[in-house]
Amino acid sequence: MKILFVETRKKIRDSEIDFSVLDKIDGKKISVGATVQYLGLISKVKNYLEKKGKKVLVKKGVKYAGHVLGCNSTAFDVSADTFLLITDGKFHAINNAVQLDREIIVFNGKKLEKIERKEIDEYKKKIVAKKKIFFSSDVVGLLQSTKTGQKNDAVNLIKKKIEKLGKEVYIFESDVVNISEFENFPQIKIWVNTACFGLAMDDKRIINLVDILKYLK
Repeated sequence: MKILFVETRKKIRDSEIDFSVLDKIDGKKISVGATVQYLGLISKVKNYLEKKGKKVLVKKGVKYAGHVLGCNSTAFDVSADTFLLITDGKFHAINNAVQLDREIIVFNGKKLEKIERKEIDEYKKKIVAKKKIFFSSDVVGLLQSTKTGQKNDAVNLIKKKIEKLGKEVYIFESDVVNISEFENFPQIKIWVNTACFGLAMDDKRIINLVDILKYLK
């Protein structure tokens, strides 16, 4: 079956955007990124901030200028004083904040939210706890998504590298990961996620591959 993925952009009239809340942003040099739905707002936000005397950086991201994913923060320029992400919610922002170890301001067109240092540190503590479970576990579940764009084709190589640490590794391939199914495998205390980072956010049994990658030789 052929699958066609179509990118969508959120249509927002200028009259629906509250640019004035951007006046609260500190820093002279601001790096701006957006999720794919909000890419059209980058130029408008950039123009507004520059009129306020800010230097705005829009760096090449995943595919487009300023394009951010939850698992890819390359659109942010680390030389900036402030990171501004245009998106809905905080999912992408928390992942990017942890990757960059920097606070991120989120703008959805109407209000600002902020991923603060306390949230970043709390999330990192969870990762440390998961690492301890990973290293103390003899049996590991390796999660692979079948979804286009999320499937990790190197999963067999990853399996071999984890096995070098003296662990039994079982690959679980699925289109949709149902966490409740973990109960059917009580011998597995930790699951290594090779797909969307979001899976690991709220479950202490799941650790993202990126968090253990440096230990795999």
